[in-house]
Amino acid sequence: MEDEAWRSVDIIRDNDGIPHVLQQKMLVFTSGVSEESAGYTKPAMEHRLVPLKDLTKFGRS
Repeated sequence: MEDEAWRSVDIIRDNDGIPHVLQQKMLVFTSGVSEESAGYTKPAMEHRLVPLKDLTKFGRS
């Protein structure tokens, strides 16, 4: 079975100095279906930037 997860790669500040987390999509193969073993991950070529405050309590009042 194939699933997906996002792995945090780096923290980047935008032009205003606000920190964002660069994340890379990971394909996760579970339960040993096909030739992949359970728990195998494979990076995908999809990335996203997520504001740090959306992932943590950083900057929240």
